[in-house]
Amino acid sequence: MSREGLDPIFSPTSIAVIGASRHRAKIGYAVLRNLIVNEYQGTLYPVNPKATSIHGIRTYPSVLSIPDPVDLAIISVPAEVALAAVEECGKKGVPGLVVITAGFREVGGAGIEREERLLALCRQYRMTMIGPNCMGVINTDPEVRMDATFAPTPPLRGDISLVSQSGALGIAILDHAKSLGIGFAKFCSLGNKAQVSLNDLLAMWQDDGQTKTILAYIENFGNPVNFVRIARDVTKRKPIIAVKSGRSEAGSRAAVSHTGSLGGSDLAAEAVFNQTGVLRANSIEELFDNAMAFSLQPLPRGNRVAVVSDAGGPAIMCVDELVAQGLRLAELDAGTVEFMRTWAPPEASLRNPIDLTPQASLDDYRRALDAVLRDDAVDAAIAIYVPPVRVDEVEVARAIWQTAAQRGKPVLCNFLGRTEESPGFAELVKHSVPSYLFPESAARALGGMYRYAKYRAREDGETRTFPVDRKRAAGILRRAQDEGRTRLRDAEALDVLDAYGIRIARSRFVADVDPLPAAAKDIGYPVVLKATGPGLVHKTDLRAVILDVRTEKDLLEGATQVRDRLREARTAFDGYVVQEFVRGGKEVILGMTRDKVYGPFLVFGLGGIYVEYLKDVAFGLPPLTDRDARRMIESIRTYPLLEGVRGEPPSDVDALVDAVLRLSQLVLDFESIQEIDLNPVVALRKGDGYRAVDARIVLGPDVKPPHPPGPEEGAHSSIQTPSGSTT
Repeated sequence: MSREGLDPIFSPTSIAVIGASRHRAKIGYAVLRNLIVNEYQGTLYPVNPKATSIHGIRTYPSVLSIPDPVDLAIISVPAEVALAAVEECGKKGVPGLVVITAGFREVGGAGIEREERLLALCRQYRMTMIGPNCMGVINTDPEVRMDATFAPTPPLRGDISLVSQSGALGIAILDHAKSLGIGFAKFCSLGNKAQVSLNDLLAMWQDDGQTKTILAYIENFGNPVNFVRIARDVTKRKPIIAVKSGRSEAGSRAAVSHTGSLGGSDLAAEAVFNQTGVLRANSIEELFDNAMAFSLQPLPRGNRVAVVSDAGGPAIMCVDELVAQGLRLAELDAGTVEFMRTWAPPEASLRNPIDLTPQASLDDYRRALDAVLRDDAVDAAIAIYVPPVRVDEVEVARAIWQTAAQRGKPVLCNFLGRTEESPGFAELVKHSVPSYLFPESAARALGGMYRYAKYRAREDGETRTFPVDRKRAAGILRRAQDEGRTRLRDAEALDVLDAYGIRIARSRFVADVDPLPAAAKDIGYPVVLKATGPGLVHKTDLRAVILDVRTEKDLLEGATQVRDRLREARTAFDGYVVQEFVRGGKEVILGMTRDKVYGPFLVFGLGGIYVEYLKDVAFGLPPLTDRDARRMIESIRTYPLLEGVRGEPPSDVDALVDAVLRLSQLVLDFESIQEIDLNPVVALRKGDGYRAVDARIVLGPDVKPPHPPGPEEGAHSSIQTPSGSTT
C-alpha cells in the first residue's frame, strides 16, 4: 500500500460519516461526536436518510448526494447494507474507507463471502480500506485533529503511533495512556486487515516525522516475510514495541476466532522479532512501561547503570532485574565515591547501588544523582525514592528531572508506593522522566532501551546464495512423492543435503549383511554401523547404532545384533548404513519446520540425545543474512561450549554459519519439504568444519516440489555423487 493510498485516510480534508446517528447508543453518533468535539479541521458530511441534521450539521440521504468531493468515508451501518454503501462511495470517487461495521470474515460462513465482495468493490473502484470490524483511526496533527473512532477518551497529542488488531484493547490503551500522560501522533484499529495491514502502516510511519515510537498489538501477521523486510528498515530509525498475543495453543485458537486469521507458531513469531529488532512486550502494562521510556528519554550508550536510592530493599530488587535484562552495575570512579563521602549521611552505602538511607536530605539525593550522571563509567541511572512523610514529593521529582535534563543520559525513576495520580509522578512525566510504580518495571524498561540500542548498532549482514545442484535435489523429492512417500529414505535425505553443499559424513547404504565389509573398507575403519528404514526415527533408543567399529568381525557381529534387536522389537528395517566415525567435536542440531503462517523457520541448538531435555535452541526465519545466522548460533545458552571451555579447542562456528545459510536456501527452494532434522551435526574444531551424520526429511502430502530447473538456472555443484551413495 502506497503512502498516497493512506493519506486520504489519515489526512482527509473531508469526511462522510455513513450511519451518523442522533442516538447516543449508536456507533455513528459516537464517531461524529468525536470528530466534532476534537475539532476536526476538515469538512464533515453526516449521511443518514432519516434525518435532516445531526449535531446541528446538515445530513445527506446518501454519499452520492453530497455536492463536494469526499476524501474519507466512515462506514458504521449494519453489515447487510454496508456493501451498498461502499459501492456508492466507489461511484462517488471516495478514495479512503474506514469500515467499522462487523459481520465479515470474523463470523465465518456468509461473513467470509461478504468480505470478499467488500474487497472486490475496493479493487474495482480503487479505494483504500481500513477494516472491516475495526474501531477507526486518529491523527492528532494540529492541521488535521481527527478522532474518527468511537473511543470515549480522546488521546493526548504526542509522538507515539499505535496500531491495534483489537478495537476493545485500543480503547483501553488510549484510556490508560491518558492517565499516564502519554500522547499519540496516530492511531489505527486494523480489525480484520482485509486490505490495509500492519506492514502498510509500518512503511508509512517509517517516514512520518511526527512518529517517534511505534506500538503494536498483534494477533496475527498478514505476510511475515514482508513484515521482516519492512520492520528491519523501520527499527533502524525508530523503535517498534509489540504485544503479540496467542502464545499458548488456547490463545491461538481464540485469536483465530476473533479475527478469522491464523496466528502461527509463537516460536516463529519470536524469531521474527529477534531478527527485526522489534521489542516484544509480555503484557499491555509492559508495553506502556517501554513506551514511556522510549518517548521520554534518550537511548543508553552502554549497559552500565547506577542506582540511587534512599532505601536498600527496592535497590536490591532493581539490581536483580537489571542483571536479568543483560545490564550491569557501573563501577563508579573512586573520585565519585570520595566526593559523595564528604557530605553523605554516615549510614549511607556509597557502593553502587547507592543507598542514602532515609536520613538523607533532598539536597543529598540531588547531589548523589548528579554525581553518578557525571561519572564517565555510567551510561544510565535509575532513581528510586520512597518518599518520607516530611518531604514534599514534588520537590524530589523536580530535583530528579532538573538533574537529568542537565546530563543528557537516560534516567528512569521509581517512586515506590505512589500511583499515577500522585503529584510526584505527574511532575516527572510532565518533564520527560518516566516514572514507575515498582523498581523492576524501571529496570525492564531500561533493558528494552539497551537491547534496542544494541540492535541499531549491529550489522545487518548479507544474504548469500550458493551454487547448488537444485535439479538433483528436485528429482529426489519428486520421486518420493510420486511413490506416495512423505519421508525420504536416509540415503535420499543425505543426498539432498549433499546437493546443497551441506557437509555430510561419508556413508554407504547396503541392503543386507554381505556387502558390509566392502562398504567399510571403502570408507576406512573405524566406522559407524546403523540400521536404516522408515520406522527408525530414534535409532539410539532402539540400540540400532554401533559406534567405533574397528574390524570386519566386529562389523558383522554388530549387524547381527542390530538385526536381532529390531526383530525382537518388531521394528522393520530395510538395510544398513556404514558411515565414517566422526570423532571429537560437539554435537549440535540443525533443523527446520514449516509453519502454516510463517513458512519455514530454522532451529539450531546443542544436539545429540539431549536436545529434547536441554531445550536450548534458537530460531530463525529465512531468508537469513550471514549475521542473522551467526546471531542465531551465538544466542543459545550453551554457546560458550562451542567457543571452547577449560582448554578445549573452539568449534568451527564459521562452518556452522555456512550450514545454516545453505539449509535456509534449501527450504526456500522447496516448499514441499515440511520438516528437516539434522541431529546430530558434529561441529569439529575450528578450521575442520562439521559433519551431518543423521538426517530426517519429511515432505508435505499436498505440495509438489518444483520442476527441475531449466538450463538457464543451472545445476552446478562442487559436490557430485551417484544417487544412493555419498562421499
